[in-house]
Amino acid sequence: MSQELENKSKQIYMKRRINTYLFLLLTVVIFGCNTKNETPQWKTGIQTYTFHNFTLTETLEKTEQLGLHYVEAFFFQSLGAGFPDTAYLNFDIPDEYREMLKTKLSEHDITWYASGVAMYDNEGDWNRFFEFASEMGLKLVTVEPALEDLDMVEALAKKYEIEVAIHNHPEPSVYAHPEVLVKALRGRSEWMGVCADIGHWKRVGADPLEAVKQFEGRLKVIHLKDLNEQMEDAAWGTGILPVQEVVEELKRQKFDGLISIEYENFSSSQMDDIQKSLDYLNSL
Repeated sequence: MSQELENKSKQIYMKRRINTYLFLLLTVVIFGCNTKNETPQWKTGIQTYTFHNFTLTETLEKTEQLGLHYVEAFFFQSLGAGFPDTAYLNFDIPDEYREMLKTKLSEHDITWYASGVAMYDNEGDWNRFFEFASEMGLKLVTVEPALEDLDMVEALAKKYEIEVAIHNHPEPSVYAHPEVLVKALRGRSEWMGVCADIGHWKRVGADPLEAVKQFEGRLKVIHLKDLNEQMEDAAWGTGILPVQEVVEELKRQKFDGLISIEYENFSSSQMDDIQKSLDYLNSL
């Protein structure tokens, strides 16, 4: 082979190797960009009971003002402007109200992520509740069913493919203490989990941080709160609850559910307190 041909062959070989490396590099970059980010993507929103003295329409406006894009809606709140005065949120609202509500949510760039806390005493109402949640596109429902109804609720979760998060109101709720919820979830599917209200755990004498640790892998919604010495709402980071430690634990668990803001004590400073809470969460 002449020197010229040999040099040409080497050039062709090197070009092919370079093209191969470039192709492999491009493949890695594209694959990396499409791989799911492992950083937890929390969804922070309003439990609409926070604004129970207002209509749902006004609540959506306030949620948008706070820069939030998710709601966990409780039933029986008046629907507000554009709806009849007697109209309130429930699973039996007419189809036209459902479409109007979807439009309002879209106008405020808000996703109706969850609904609750639901408590029913018969299978018919539970079924209509899940059916409504499915039609409205909800990802999850927060509930406090009777212990004997858990099998039925789990079956409905699977049927409608909607996750269930069991909430912990204080007594007389059967789920007031964490150990009851641990037992209730034992052996159940991934459709079933916890809506952890750390304020209520403090109110019944449980350790909120230890409870959050106890339900690792089952946490679907967090009702993140802070309380003062009188057990009333306080801006996050200013009260007696271990809010920072809870947030750090959620980060460790790679929690990717809904952080739901719920203020139970209505006051004129409510919006300011919520904004302070959001600023505190962002600082962490």
